Amino acid sequence: MESNWVLTSCGMCYVGCGIRVRVDDGVVTGIEGDPNHPQNRGKMCAKGKAGFMNLYNPHRLKTPLKRTNPKKGLHEDPKWQEISWDEALSTITERLGAIREDPKKLYVQAWEVIGDNFYWLLALGSAFGTPHLMGNASATCGKVIHPVEFFSGGGFHQQPDLHYCKYLVLVGTQFAIAARGAFNHILLDMAEARARGMKLVVVDPVGGFAASKADEWVPIRPGTDSAFALGMLHVLLNEAEIYDKKFLQHRTNAPYLVGPQGRYLRDPGSGKPMIYDTADRSAKIFDDPAVKEPALTGSYDFEGLKARPAFALLREHVSRYSPEKVEEITTVPAKTLRRVAREFGEAVSIGATMMIDGVELPSRPACVDWAKGPQGHKHGFHQSWALKLINIVTGAVNVPGGILSTAAAGKKPFLWWPDGGTDGLLEDGGHILPLPHPKAFPGRTPTRPIRMDLAELFPLAPHFHTLLPITSEDPGRWGLDYRIEVMLHAPTNSLLGSFGDLKKVERFYQTIPFIFGFAIEINETNLFDDIVLPFPTYLERYDFVAGTGLLIPHCGKDDWFWQVRQPAVAPPEGIRYPQEVIMEIAARLGILDDFYRLINHAFRMKEPYALEAGRRYSVTEVIDRMARCWFGEDRGLPWFQENGLVRIPRDVEEAYIGPFIDARLPVYLEHFLQRGEELKEVTDKMGLEWDFSDYVPLPEWLPCPAYDAVKHDGFDLIAVHFKFPYVYGSYGNDNPWIDELCENTGAYGVLIHSDVAKAKGIADGDEVWLESPVEKVRAKAKVTQCIHPQVVGIGGHFGHWAPGMPIAQGKGVNFNALLPTEMERIDKISTALDHCVEVRVYK
Repeated sequence: MESNWVLTSCGMCYVGCGIRVRVDDGVVTGIEGDPNHPQNRGKMCAKGKAGFMNLYNPHRLKTPLKRTNPKKGLHEDPKWQEISWDEALSTITERLGAIREDPKKLYVQAWEVIGDNFYWLLALGSAFGTPHLMGNASATCGKVIHPVEFFSGGGFHQQPDLHYCKYLVLVGTQFAIAARGAFNHILLDMAEARARGMKLVVVDPVGGFAASKADEWVPIRPGTDSAFALGMLHVLLNEAEIYDKKFLQHRTNAPYLVGPQGRYLRDPGSGKPMIYDTADRSAKIFDDPAVKEPALTGSYDFEGLKARPAFALLREHVSRYSPEKVEEITTVPAKTLRRVAREFGEAVSIGATMMIDGVELPSRPACVDWAKGPQGHKHGFHQSWALKLINIVTGAVNVPGGILSTAAAGKKPFLWWPDGGTDGLLEDGGHILPLPHPKAFPGRTPTRPIRMDLAELFPLAPHFHTLLPITSEDPGRWGLDYRIEVMLHAPTNSLLGSFGDLKKVERFYQTIPFIFGFAIEINETNLFDDIVLPFPTYLERYDFVAGTGLLIPHCGKDDWFWQVRQPAVAPPEGIRYPQEVIMEIAARLGILDDFYRLINHAFRMKEPYALEAGRRYSVTEVIDRMARCWFGEDRGLPWFQENGLVRIPRDVEEAYIGPFIDARLPVYLEHFLQRGEELKEVTDKMGLEWDFSDYVPLPEWLPCPAYDAVKHDGFDLIAVHFKFPYVYGSYGNDNPWIDELCENTGAYGVLIHSDVAKAKGIADGDEVWLESPVEKVRAKAKVTQCIHPQVVGIGGHFGHWAPGMPIAQGKGVNFNALLPTEMERIDKISTALDHCVEVRVYK
C-alpha cells in the first residue's frame, strides 16, 4: 500500500486551518491538524475532522445538469438531465450574451467561503460590467462590523487581544468559544487567558457555549445591545469618570467643536474642524502643531456661535441612559450593569504602559467585543456603534489587551496600512488585496437608484443584496425599468442563508429567467437552476487564497502566514477546476483580457508574473505566477506543495498599530448628518417614505419591530439565532458525522425557557409549532434555563428538503425562513435584515 501525507488547507468553514491529509492508494483515510501552521497550531475542530465524509458523499454532483421542468419553486422537481460541459458552457454564454448590451441584468452571488472562487466570480462579474456583485454570505454578516472597523480600527474585523486582556465582555458573539475567524487559534488563546485569570462576561439572550465558559452570563432582551452599551458609557463617563483623556484629546475627534446644528465649526480658510486649546485659551484648527491641551468639556464662542466639544455632547447624550433606565429596556439589572461597567473601568487601567520588544506601548487590558448579534437588527448600526465606543473612549483600540483590527497592516509580502483622510479621521482600512471596500466614512453621495439592490439609497452600507427580494416585487416603485435576467452563484446555499422569508425569495428567484451556478451536492438553491456545474471539494482543488487568513487572521505578535491549497486527491472524472471554468466563460464571452486585468489588479500581479492578454492558462500556472510574484521566484506552487505555507513574523508596529496610525478615530459621526440630508432630497423627489432616525451622529437605542410586536397580535416570544462550533452555515449538514453530533447534542431542537414551557404545557422533547408572521414550522422543544425567558433560541442552519441532502432532510429549523423581509425591517444604515422576530410557540 502506498501512503503519503499532503499539506493543504481545510475548507469546512471560512477559517482555512492548516491540515495534513493521509492518502492511501489514492484514497483519503485521515485528516490531522498541521502542527507547524500558526492558524491552528495542529488543532482541529469536529467539522474539519469530518471533512473527508463530504469528499466521499455518494450524492455528489459529478457532471453538468440542465433542468427540463420549466416550472420553478421551492418544492418543484427540476427533472435534471445530464449534459456535456460544452453544452453547459454554450448555453451559459448564449444567455449571458443576450444581456451583454445591458450588463446590470446579471446578478453574481460570489460568496464561496473556502478559496479563490469568491474573487474570481467577482472579477468575472466586473469584467462583464454588472454592479450586482454579492460578496457576502448572509443578510447580517459583515453589515456593520466591517465598515465600522475600517473607520474606527483600520482592519476588516476586530478581535480581542487575548494575550494581555484581563477583562473581556462579549456581547452577542461566541468569539473564541464557538465561532469567528482563526477559530482553532483563538480557542487556545481563550483557554490560556482564562487560565491566566482573565474575567469573561457574556451578554447574550442565549446561555450557550460562550456563556458556559464565562465567569458570568448576563441575559439580555434581544435588540437592546445599544441601550446596554450606552448605560456602560454613562457609568464610565459620568459616574466613575473613567476615560482616556490624552487619547481622546489627540487621537480622536472628541475635542472637535460642534455648533448648534450638530456640525463641526470649521476654519473659514482651510475648512478644517476647530478645537479649543485650554493652554492659551484660543480656538485652533485641530492639526495645528501648536495645540497643547484640547478641551473635552465646556462651551465656547467662535465667531458668534456657541460650540461644545464632541466629547461633551457624548457625555450629555449618554447621561439619559442611567442603569435604572437601561434595566427597563434590556431587563439587565441596574446593579449588574453598574458593577460590570465599573469592573471594566478598573481593569482597563487608563494611563498604564508596557514594553514589548523594546517598544513602550499603552496597555489597556479590557475590551468589549461584538459581532452578528448586535448588528442583526433594524437599527443594527447603532446597536453596534455604541459598543465600539466603549473601547474608543477608554483608548483600548489596537493596543495590548484591547480590541485589535484584523489584517489592518503588514510589511510583507507588500506594505499595506490604514490611511487617514477627511477631517484628519481614519478613512480607509488597510487591506492586502486592493479590492474596492465601500466606506462608511465619509460615505457616498446618494442618488436615484440604477441598481436593483438600491445601493444608491444606502450611502454608508458595505453591501446591499438584502434588498433584492424586496425590489424585485415592484421595480417601478424604486424608479427601475428592468429586472435581473441572469443569476450566477457559487456553491453555497444562498436561498437558505442569504435572505429571510423563503416565500419572498422564491418569488424573487422565479422572476429570473436563467440561473446557473456550481454545486457539490444539489441543495435548495440549485432547485432553481437551469444549469448546474459540478464543483470539487476542498480536498480536490487548488486555491491561492485558502480560507480567510488574509482577512481574519489571529492577532497580536503571533506569526502571520500564507498557505496555498493543493489537492490531496484528483477530482472525479468530469469535474473541472472552477478557476478554469470561469476563464473559459470569460473567453467565450470575449472578455478574458478584461478579466485578466482585474485579476492582476486584485492580486497585485506585476510583470513578469501578470497574466498576459491573449494567452490561456491552467489553474496551476496562474497560482504558480501568483506565488512567485508574492513570495519570490523560488517560492512558486511546487515550493508550497512541498512546504505548505510561508510564515511571516509580525513586528510590534504591525501587531499593535494604534500608536502608529496617522489618523484620528471618531466618537462623533458628523458625516451622518450630511449623508442623511442628501438622502432626504433624493427620497423626497422619488416620493418615498423613509426612516431617517438612524442618521444621527451619536448612537441611540431604538426598538426593533419584535421588541414591541410581542405585546400584541398573539405573539409572545422573540426568536433569535445562535451558532454551534461544529456547524458552519449549511456546510456539512448532510455529513453523517456532523449529523450525529447534532443529534446527540440536541442541536436540532429549539431552546425554550423552563418557566415558559411549563406555562404552555410543553415538556422537553415535545413537538411544537413555531410560528412567525411569515412562516410556521414544526420543531422539537429543548427546555432549559439557559435562555432569556422572553426568547426562543434557534441554532445552526438546518431545515433542508433538497433531494441531494437526504441525511439533512427534515431536521432542525431554518431560522432565516422565519424572518419577514420588508423595508420596515431593514437597517437604514447597513441594510442588515432584522434577525430577531416575534413568534408564538405551542404544542
